[in-house]
Amino acid sequence: MQIKDKNSESKWWAALGCPACGNAVLIQHGAPDSPDGSAYRTVPRAKHAETEIKHLPEDVERYYTDALSVLRVGVPDAAAVQLRRTLEAAAAHYSIKEKVLVKSIEKLITDGHVTQSFRPLLHHIREVGNVGAHASDERVDQATAERALRFTTQLLRNLFEVPGELQDLAQTSEDEASPTTP
Repeated sequence: MQIKDKNSESKWWAALGCPACGNAVLIQHGAPDSPDGSAYRTVPRAKHAETEIKHLPEDVERYYTDALSVLRVGVPDAAAVQLRRTLEAAAAHYSIKEKVLVKSIEKLITDGHVTQSFRPLLHHIREVGNVGAHASDERVDQATAERALRFTTQLLRNLFEVPGELQDLAQTSEDEASPTTP
């Protein structure tokens, strides 16, 4: 359907039904006769967009993606372990490879890669990962794993996305400032 805004510019929307939840989903897209087949926006926003992180190195992304996958299929113990491994990979990306994760976490903080306020979050992710990794009566439930995921996502944004975006901004500024030669 076509909807015109206050400036008489057309916006195109499609309404679809989600077979999983039975709810409606709106997708904004290009005009039907345009070659642009992109979806510009979805309402409600796609759940995976909340966990999307730009500039994530492959060595870290592998564990993070695995955690997302197993959490989405309802295996929170496995997700907790993968989130813990994500922390280990993130620290290793900064050349921090202590034998014990708690020491790697402390080194991330003392080296200034993350602030002191992240300390309890990092230890929470580590502890939840430990519960998921060891056979015992204690299990990681879905809500606990989702909370650890939110903390991990924020950490990864702090460690990789923010610096990457700042680097892109600096590069764009350099490109705009450099004279163009014919």
